[in-house]
Amino acid sequence: MVKRRDNVAKIRGAILAAVGVLVAVVVGYGLYHALGLGGFDNGEAYIELDAPDGTGDVEVVAYFSYVCPHCRSLERLLDGWERGLPEGVVLERVHVAYSESNRLYAKAHRALERHGAAEENRDRLFHAIHDRNRVFNTPGELADFVDGHGIDRATFLRTAGSPRIGREVAAAERRFVALGLTNVPNLVVDNKYIINMGAGRKQALDATEDLVRKLAAERTRD
Repeated sequence: MVKRRDNVAKIRGAILAAVGVLVAVVVGYGLYHALGLGGFDNGEAYIELDAPDGTGDVEVVAYFSYVCPHCRSLERLLDGWERGLPEGVVLERVHVAYSESNRLYAKAHRALERHGAAEENRDRLFHAIHDRNRVFNTPGELADFVDGHGIDRATFLRTAGSPRIGREVAAAERRFVALGLTNVPNLVVDNKYIINMGAGRKQALDATEDLVRKLAAERTRD
């Protein structure tokens, strides 16, 4: 009898735990959609947030991670797409930092950008991580990898470890979270329009281009 009661208690506990998880998922899903941050149910190209209209250049932010294979695939399209952008439209790549390993890469990306070495090392890092199964666990390992490719080891380490880079990475991650984003890759226009990445990379870039050209034309008229 005691063993039977123990089994019943275990089953009851498992059921309650499962119900708790389900409730959390449903509540989270409802909140996410209530905020207007997670619904592409009608196949819309983008979601417009309740945020002020932008001024000046139209900014496209591509949130990514070096360890994300989908980000690598998008990057192959982004490279050529960026070169065809009209005047008044700028593309910024922001590496997410929602884990310890991603924070390391985010600081590395910022350091490489600071010294104009990000482009030279972008494909090298994607290739090393995804094709050669390289794992970079420390700033020193990354410094050895990028040394001589647009930046030297000492400069990379000094910049990546600086308080300024740390603050920039933290600020970018706060913006990522404030937008309601939880994964990568993601494209955001003017901190106001979140592109539907679920439609496919090519479709997402087409939607982004239509939007930025429209915004750029409106600002030219103004």
